[in-house]
This record gives sequence, C-alpha cells and structure tokens, in this order.
Amino acid sequence: MAKKTSSPRPDKDRLIQQLQAGRLSRRGFLTLLGLSATAVGTQTLFSCSDASSDYDYIIVGAGSAGCTLAARLLTGSDARVLLIEAGGTNEREEIRDFSQSWRLTLPGSETDWGHKSVPQRELLNTPQSYSSGKVLGGSSSINGMVWVHGNKADFDGWAAAGCPGWDFNSVQPSFQAVLQAIQPSSALTSRNALAQAILETVAGLGHPRNPDYNGEQQLGVGYTQLNVLEDGRRQDAFTAFVAPHADNPRLSILMGARVKRLSVRGQKAEGVILDQDGVEKTLKAGREIIVCAGTLHTPHLLMLSGIGDPAELERHGIPVVAAIPGVGKNLHDHLISVVARKLWRPEPISHVTSMDVSIFFGEGPRPGMPKFEVQVYYMRHGWSTYPSEAVAFGLINLHPTSRGTVTLRSADFQDAPLIDPNFLGTPEDKAHQLEGYKAIRAMLAAPSLRDWVEGVEHTPGPDVSTDEQLQAALSKYSESDFHSVGTCRMGQDGLAVVDPQLRVVGLQGLRLASAAIMPTVPSGNTNAASMMVGDRAGRLILDPS
Repeated sequence: MAKKTSSPRPDKDRLIQQLQAGRLSRRGFLTLLGLSATAVGTQTLFSCSDASSDYDYIIVGAGSAGCTLAARLLTGSDARVLLIEAGGTNEREEIRDFSQSWRLTLPGSETDWGHKSVPQRELLNTPQSYSSGKVLGGSSSINGMVWVHGNKADFDGWAAAGCPGWDFNSVQPSFQAVLQAIQPSSALTSRNALAQAILETVAGLGHPRNPDYNGEQQLGVGYTQLNVLEDGRRQDAFTAFVAPHADNPRLSILMGARVKRLSVRGQKAEGVILDQDGVEKTLKAGREIIVCAGTLHTPHLLMLSGIGDPAELERHGIPVVAAIPGVGKNLHDHLISVVARKLWRPEPISHVTSMDVSIFFGEGPRPGMPKFEVQVYYMRHGWSTYPSEAVAFGLINLHPTSRGTVTLRSADFQDAPLIDPNFLGTPEDKAHQLEGYKAIRAMLAAPSLRDWVEGVEHTPGPDVSTDEQLQAALSKYSESDFHSVGTCRMGQDGLAVVDPQLRVVGLQGLRLASAAIMPTVPSGNTNAASMMVGDRAGRLILDPS
C-alpha cells in the first residue's frame, strides 16, 4: 500500500502577518493551521486534532497576564495548556482599528464586563465605571493602549516589602520578553501639532523633556507611548503572544466559558468547574491551575470557591475551603481628576489619537519615583459634562493610600461582585489630589497655549478658586482610571493571598497571575506590568529556584 502523504503545512509566519494586518480572520487563521473548532453548547473549543481533556496547566482568563503566561509555558516546556476565556473572539473591526476603541466600552458592549462600583462617598455618591475586557486578549483588547512600565522603585519596593524576586532587576527579563512581541512607540502621538505645542508649553514651565519615560528616568514630559502600530492596528496580548502558538498541539483555547468555581480536594486544587448551558462540567489539571482573571474577577472566583475571609464566605452560606482573610482586600486604583478648555478650532481628521502627552512630576515616596502623572487628552467628542473639540489634563496621584474591597453580592456566580475602591478615603489622598489639581490648572492656563485653547476655563470653570471650591470640583470631575490592583496581593504577612512564587497560601496546585497580586499600584498605567506578571509567573512555574 502506498504511504499516505499529508498536505503541505501553511507558512505560519506568513499567516500570522496576515492575521496581524487584519487580512485574515481568527477563525480562518486557526482553521488554516489545522485546528478544529468544536461547539460545546454556547462555548467553543479550539484545539489541534489530537487534543483531549488531559491538561497539565489550566489558565483561567485569556487577558494580558493569561496570554503571556500561556506563551511562556508553551515555549519553555512540553506541557499541555488549556486557556479559558469567558468572552469570545477579538476578531472585530473596532478592536483591530485603534481609532474605534471608544465603541468597545459603550453600555451593553459584548467585549466589556461593564461593572460599576458601589456609590463613592467622596465623589458625590457616584458609582464608578469599571471596564474590564470580556474577550480574547482581555482588557488589552479594549483599553487605551497606553504603555507605561512603572518606576524602578515600584518593583524594588515590592521586594523590600516581602516579595523577593520582584525587584526591578528580577522583573526586567519578563519586560524584555514582552517587548519582543509588543513594539510600543510615540509615532502616532508625536506627529500632532497640538501635542507638540502642549509638550513645549509644559517643558517651558520647567519640566524636563523626556523622550522615553520607560527608560532610565521616568520624570519629565514626553509623548505618550502606545502599543499601537503606525497604521492604527492594536497590539493586543492574544494576537501578540498566543497567536504564534496557535498550531501547537499542546495548546487548547476554550472561549465563551465561565468558570463557576475551582475544584479543591483537601488542600489541593484539582480543576475548574464550568457552567455549560446550566450543567456543571469539571476540567482537571495534572499540574496546576493559574487564575489570571484580573483584579475584580480573581477574588470573586476564589470566594465563590470557598477561598477567602471566613466571615465573608459564611455570610453567603459558602463552606470555607481555605481561610485566607486577605482575599478581596487591598483594592486600590488611580483616580483621575480633569480640567478642560475648549479649542479655538477643530483638530484635523488626521489627529486619531486621544492621549498624546504624558507628564510625570513631583517627589514620590521613594527616590526617583514621581508623585503625579498627568494624562493630556485631545477630546474630539465630549462626554458627560466635558465639551467636544477640547483639551483635558487629567491628574493622577500615583500612590494613593486609600484601600477598598471586592466582596460577594451573593453566592451566585452570575452576580457581579461588589466593588468599593474607597476613593479619597484618606486625608493624604485628598491633600495630594488637590495639590496636583492646582498644578494642572496652571499648566493648561499657560500663556503659550492661548493660540490653541480658549481663555476661559471650561472645567472646573473660572468661578472656582478657593480650596473648598476646588475640593468640590474634585468630587465632581474625578473618576476611576481603570488601574485597579491588589485584591489578592503578594507577600509574606497575614493578609497576603499569594507568596512571592504566586502560590495561593495554604493550597497546592493553585497560583494567581494578574494585577490582583500587585502589592501596590505601579507608577502609571498597568497593562504593561500585567503582561510582565504573566511572563514572570511562567518563569517561576518552570524554574522555581
């Protein structure tokens, strides 16, 4: 009998280029690589032809950290990996095309969990929006794509606070690995005349020009770096890190799958329990489960699984599997407070970016660490009370001392958690936010910008002058900047949820990897640091020494 010959394999590199260029759909990409898509109720399992239900590692959450973790495990071992995502494909025009990002977080969006916080006392009792990606790539598929590593002192501070192996030098290999797939740049933001005028104005006020705030020095003013290509295509975590492994027979991807709780026998996590059209299905991991579900969903899943503060679990009738009181505690986030002035004339259609200039200034809690970040926005379309065709300066106190919680609304996995960031909950935070707010008002009022912006301030307005009036303005014109961290923080004290190896304390076979494990929020946007955490987790799993 003649030997059966197989059809030639497609050129994977060429297909990846077509995928990233938007010329090939995700489904077409996977199909051409020889993967099969199996419908399991409302869920879809992508796997190679020899896939089975036997997995070494199960990763819950295909977001920024989950994708880099999957890539590290596949590259560095012979393990079989299952990547589970509650959302669906990111094969969407509004995800590929960065200029359409505003559509991704509209009310009712299929790609955003669309959570709201409890009313915030210091913000006129207004609930705060908490966008979170429900799609392959997670929040990296729906966010503003601002690329900030954080400050060296952030990570050295983690190590000094009881997290050895997380100092700046130790996390650098993971940042460098991420940068092999992601190419952030300021090419799009630096080409706009408005951005150039703002940068020169701020530099003229005494802030040093800084062409790379992710380099040796973070302080100063520079053009915002985005992980967006010059043609406007988003560089999300799934496309950058998982797509190159899509034809790996050791990778399976389950989409549209909500994990109800973890399966724990004794002190060992064995698997995940899925809701499959109302029927429970358990998938087991031979080695470990790694929850990469982010700052909000990670503690929610743990508590639903009986892992958390006994008082919180018992309040909802959930049996205690592991008493870890720190689960859901230590929530903190960056609050952004806005001043705005209308432009004299509309910007040209070629101005496709919104956040063009970043300013880091002030003395933070550790040497070389900034106290504040200013995000400078061009607003083609206004929202809330903010005008269209305007410039807004958003002030962030980078190191808030207020701490909040994520708790259970009920024992039903379909009920969203209760989110309370406790914004401006300490006198220090109120004082620092006021200090920075005064500074950005002065920046936007600089005479050198008079050719660009109107002389009368729109927000908070010319009648606001006293500290009391400014505090009232802060309550009205401040909101979450979606940089929440810390709800399952790393450490070695009684409120730590994971140790420096990211192992959940008191349990075997379970680790966490996302912004939830960060002891403190980094000095800037958190997406880059979350990708670093995922890669670092993979390295710790494969080489714990």
